[in-house]
Amino acid sequence: MRRPSLLEASAVAAWCRDHPEWHLEHDHLVRVVRAPSHRAAADLVVAQVAVAERLDHHAVVTLVDREVRVELWTHDRGGITELDVAFAADFDQLV
Repeated sequence: MRRPSLLEASAVAAWCRDHPEWHLEHDHLVRVVRAPSHRAAADLVVAQVAVAERLDHHAVVTLVDREVRVELWTHDRGGITELDVAFAADFDQLV
């Protein structure tokens, strides 16, 4: 499968303005979710696997107590592509 091109910085900035729960950190999209319990946080981690498999795109996901941190960028492109914003939008639906 052909991998997408990097998004322009202005497009990423506009996307972040429209999705304030996400922010940029070192050219990566990042969202932190505080769940009501450790179980709920773990369930969110498990649920995002289906998104990753469907898109063939995998986030860096960290679980600490009730907090889930998702970090997205297209590794082989070295920045943010349509895959990242698609993953982020689908992840938002899980939350």
